[in-house]
Amino acid sequence: MMGKLSKGEIACLEGSMATAAKQTEKEKISLLLMSNAYSKGDKRQWEKLVKRHLDEIDQSNPDLCYKYALHLSKKGSSRAYGVIRWADVALENRTIWTGDTYTSRVFSLYKLRAAASQALWKKAEEEHAASPGEESKSKVTESRNMTKVYAREWLEYAKVAGKDTTQALQLCMSSAGTKEYCEDR
Repeated sequence: MMGKLSKGEIACLEGSMATAAKQTEKEKISLLLMSNAYSKGDKRQWEKLVKRHLDEIDQSNPDLCYKYALHLSKKGSSRAYGVIRWADVALENRTIWTGDTYTSRVFSLYKLRAAASQALWKKAEEEHAASPGEESKSKVTESRNMTKVYAREWLEYAKVAGKDTTQALQLCMSSAGTKEYCEDR
């Protein structure tokens, strides 16, 4: 049945969601609409529905936040702030995960955040090189510091989780400019 809802059925569900009195009813309808779009392979509609769900209905589902952050990470640096936001929300709610799922998803979220901030740093550097000024220099410093912090957090988690630390250490040293910042913790 998933991916097979007609336009009329979707419109009916949207109307029901708009008039639903209980938040749990809205959540169920929203999840159904997201599942339908995903099963249909309509990524644009799925993204729109997930964004609405997370912004207006419920952000407590770390699986959905994780999938959305991962999806946004494939869209380029223009979506980097969204990646960071939803990775942070997923990390806030990570306690529902256990075992290998916990380890792999938390590691991936720290990595996604660090990569998104690095994309912002790279973009800021390019803009500063093209048009130097105090504002562009400030953006470079801000995004580099963000990358430094997120890379160190990724590195620290990788160490604790027994994951490969190579990329995290390289990014941390690149953004911090020193190995000591990354290893003296």
